[in-house]
Amino acid sequence: MRIIFGAAAAIVVISALITLQQWIIVPDMGWRSAYVVMLDGLIDWTVWALMTPLIIWLARHAPMFRKGKPQPAILLHALLGTAATAIWSIPIAYITMLFARFGFDGMQPIPYSSAYLYELQGRSFYYSLFYWLVVGIVTARQLAHDAQEAAGEAARLESEALAADLQAARVHYDPRGLAHELREAAALAEADPIRAEEHILETAGELQRSLTLTSSLVGKRPVHAAAV
Repeated sequence: MRIIFGAAAAIVVISALITLQQWIIVPDMGWRSAYVVMLDGLIDWTVWALMTPLIIWLARHAPMFRKGKPQPAILLHALLGTAATAIWSIPIAYITMLFARFGFDGMQPIPYSSAYLYELQGRSFYYSLFYWLVVGIVTARQLAHDAQEAAGEAARLESEALAADLQAARVHYDPRGLAHELREAAALAEADPIRAEEHILETAGELQRSLTLTSSLVGKRPVHAAAV
């Protein structure tokens, strides 16, 4: 209900602003002409308000982008955006024809075809502009939603990869595995001191990697190994 009242209020305000604009452009415009402009604006924007849900539905079900990639629906919206003027001018032309028939604002009676061409020429720009404005807003919201989903998926994959690396490091460097590596280094100390030193440095490097992964997962600062 609030949306309906809000839309009605917006239609009245926009129509009043259009009337005021015309009054500024044509200072000698009489009250009768102002009434015609106001009524025309009310009818015009009411038609748009009624048709806007359809535009939103089309923009959602035929998105121009999916996960940031252009879709063939862009051509569809280009066609519909161009055709918006022709479609929306149909009901408005009937109103113009009625205005002319009853002599509003000094208008002479005209056939529907003339009224339609009159509206088609006069409203083509902002009808198409309004269509693309609505589609653009829906598309922007969809792109923002896709970006959030992509960021969440990337974070999930990164967390899973980190957890897998950490699990692998823990499996390799459990206390028994570390003790085994140190015993091997001790056995090499007398026979091949250089190889023993290299083995100790390799073990320290792998242990540092394990500690870094652990601290990253729990959100702590990396632990730096002491110099050997």
